[in-house]
Amino acid sequence: MNKKMTTLFRTAGNSNVDEYEKTSTLSENARRYLELVRLSLELEKQKEKMYLALNEQEKEEVQNVLSQITEPTIPEYLTVRDVALLLDVTPQMVRRYCAEGKIDAYQRLEGSGKWIIPTAQFLHHPNWPAFLRKRQKIKNQSINIAEKMLEYLGEEE
Repeated sequence: MNKKMTTLFRTAGNSNVDEYEKTSTLSENARRYLELVRLSLELEKQKEKMYLALNEQEKEEVQNVLSQITEPTIPEYLTVRDVALLLDVTPQMVRRYCAEGKIDAYQRLEGSGKWIIPTAQFLHHPNWPAFLRKRQKIKNQSINIAEKMLEYLGEEE
């Protein structure tokens, strides 16, 4: 591991990096992977600190730019099920959070239990990248199924 990475790990609160390297029996690939994991964790921490340091106008500007960059993959609103997946809670908990005002949302029809939840409030959530990957995977699977069904129907004719 180079000096920059060792310094970065130390700043991330891991002062035993050198000792660990001396006693570890991990392969070089495993060490590189762990380095990337540690770096990504540190980047997440720094990203969160930077976001918290932004004022409201800066946050709006950042959200506008992010929505333009990722527009094709990010819907304007999320479903209760999507937010439950993102927050790793049940849909019932999401509805409760919406009703209590813990999540910025409004009901489609008053008293209905169906909520419209703006996406922007979740763009900086730690689970956001994984959530987007899951959505993309589901989309790809749906497209593959549709293509196979079309092929199957074409063969029957």
